[in-house]
Amino acid sequence: MKILALDSSTPQGSVALLENDRIISQLSLKTDTYSKPLMGLLDEVLACAETQLGDLDGFALTTGPGSFTGLRVGMSLMKGLILATEIPFVGVATLEAIAACTQPGSQPVCSVLDARKKEVYCARFKWENGFLSRLSEDSVLPPEALCQKIDEPTLFVGSGLKTYGGYFSTMLNKHYIPAPLQKDMTVAAGCGQIARLQFKQKKCFDLDSLGVNYVRKSEAETKFASAIN
Repeated sequence: MKILALDSSTPQGSVALLENDRIISQLSLKTDTYSKPLMGLLDEVLACAETQLGDLDGFALTTGPGSFTGLRVGMSLMKGLILATEIPFVGVATLEAIAACTQPGSQPVCSVLDARKKEVYCARFKWENGFLSRLSEDSVLPPEALCQKIDEPTLFVGSGLKTYGGYFSTMLNKHYIPAPLQKDMTVAAGCGQIARLQFKQKKCFDLDSLGVNYVRKSEAETKFASAIN
């Protein structure tokens, strides 16, 4: 099975091509400006693997939370690919795809993205028999509120650690463990690995079911809500 996976929700967007459990080709953006660079990245990943869109068995896409602009760009690109090829797809939660980039182990995994406004997007998972199970739903919280939920040694992973890793280390002490990542594994590759395991049960052709989980309301929605109240 060949799956092309796309992540545009994290600061460093990525594209990965997987065949069964093997990552054939993957690349990351060198900029957080998506649109045309993301399409170019996709073409390059396919070219490196000498693969055509018609050779694929499925698509996978991270569905948030993350960059609002990135999510919209990725969603538009993915819908265009699905319409053009009629190949099925699987949507994967961004924080779960990030957790999938860690080595399976006995400790819980906490995925963290910087949500701006002094908050983080976060969710906790646990490896069980080679699969990730959820310990919490996706949330947007102040970092101190996340610390209050951590009561055991936990692996932390995600680009949010660039901003808050030092804070978590100070507040959580031995309960904070920066996760050793699987070598050279992009978030798109993590997305593809999860999609591969879920494909038979969750593959879909209905584009209306491919939605985005923003978790937090957009600035426009927040201002509109304030205006009518």
